[in-house]
Amino acid sequence: MNPFARRTYGTLVRVTERVYLFRNVVNSVIVLGDNATAVVDTQVNEPMAERLLQQARALSDKPLRYAINTHYHWDHTAGNHVCNRAGAMVVSSALTRTFLATRGARQRAFLASRGFELGPLPYLADDVVTEPRAFDLGNQRLEVQHLGPAESDDAIIVHLPQEGCVIAGDTVMTGSFPIFGQPVMNEGLMGTTSWLDTLSRLEALQPRHILPGHGPVAQAHDLALFQRLERYFLDEVGARVARGMPLPALLADLESQLPAWITTIPVVWGTPRYAILRVYRGLVEDPAGEPGWQHYKPSAIPPGDATRVQAASALPAVLSAWQAMARECAEGGDVGSAIAIARQATVWASTDPAAWVFLAETLNSGSSRVASVLEKGDFFVEARQALQQAFALEPQYVPAHLALGRFLVMMAYRNGGTPTPGMEHLRQVIASQPLQAQGPTTILLAQAHCYLGMGYRTLGDEPQAMACFQAALSYMPTFQPALLACQH
Repeated sequence: MNPFARRTYGTLVRVTERVYLFRNVVNSVIVLGDNATAVVDTQVNEPMAERLLQQARALSDKPLRYAINTHYHWDHTAGNHVCNRAGAMVVSSALTRTFLATRGARQRAFLASRGFELGPLPYLADDVVTEPRAFDLGNQRLEVQHLGPAESDDAIIVHLPQEGCVIAGDTVMTGSFPIFGQPVMNEGLMGTTSWLDTLSRLEALQPRHILPGHGPVAQAHDLALFQRLERYFLDEVGARVARGMPLPALLADLESQLPAWITTIPVVWGTPRYAILRVYRGLVEDPAGEPGWQHYKPSAIPPGDATRVQAASALPAVLSAWQAMARECAEGGDVGSAIAIARQATVWASTDPAAWVFLAETLNSGSSRVASVLEKGDFFVEARQALQQAFALEPQYVPAHLALGRFLVMMAYRNGGTPTPGMEHLRQVIASQPLQAQGPTTILLAQAHCYLGMGYRTLGDEPQAMACFQAALSYMPTFQPALLACQH
């Protein structure tokens, strides 16, 4: 797969003649009626919400009447402002509105630490639902109700009886390993069967189609697997907690015995380790009362090989020598040692911004070895701290602006977000360099132009993107990212 190719942000899937699933890293649903339309869940960021509404307008010329949030998580509510500006009444449960107001800061801090550039705080609902209620779009009835706690305590579903559909939000997730509750909150699979009970009530509605919050439309086997996963982790973690097994031993014991039907499930957000930690924290109180399990989680950054790291200590105090050894480790697949050596270099070269930028780049590169979007955040947190140190030493340090610009643009490219902040850093790199570039300057300019082009690609300005890729190749004809970006 070409990591620099043009991307389609969101895929429309017809479920029935009047119900469409908008597939992205998070799902939204478009519901059509005779007099109006509605969307359920407003996407992961405002640019994606704009794309969602473009699809809704292409399906119907009727006005957008409602935008319904199934729960408070940012990936389902970040487009509320966009929908409100489009004339929709934003609808949620009363608890969702409360959680957005009271949990927003903690949720935002966690997600920013994972590398997500978040927009404004979500718009709060105009209309809150406190008991089962029906909304009408004209010969299209939407029944909103709370069936019980699921991934979050405020979860609601939208039942479309005329279509045989239940829009489940994150009460149901398919296609990859589910995340059983936000890592910094006490919610989700908290050691009880309450989520399973909610799923039983959902099944009692006998829908022909279950539209999940993540993944493709749920089939019977998807729902069965989801329930089997919950029972497995409730039983296995619960049994070990009952025996008094401490968390490190519990993780080592259970992870070594996970069956293939679990370990072969693709990973995007959640992981088996996250499931273990979620249930554990539901059964074991935190002494300090801190919510969630994120602070219990072992780092996703692997440890370095002690022999290799010790060998680096014998190198001369020349940054290029340490960089060469770290790169050799990374190229051989030993990301942990590469990062450990890059860290050591910042100890003796603490006043050299180049050492801090190299650490950041080593961390960002190492994150590619981790599948979970949230696990990558362990790398991103330390990388951002390293870049902050570089900027503190030299605010105009060009490689730091290049590294941060590239990171921000590629994050936006992957999730359909706003690349503008990253593009500004890249423009600063270009403006700082002479037009007649030579030596290392040509590499800097090739990278800056290429990733500026990726920003334009994310914005949908393909002519400008191609001009940037060609500019990159004029400085460095063999620059692989630019060559890949030019492929059709």
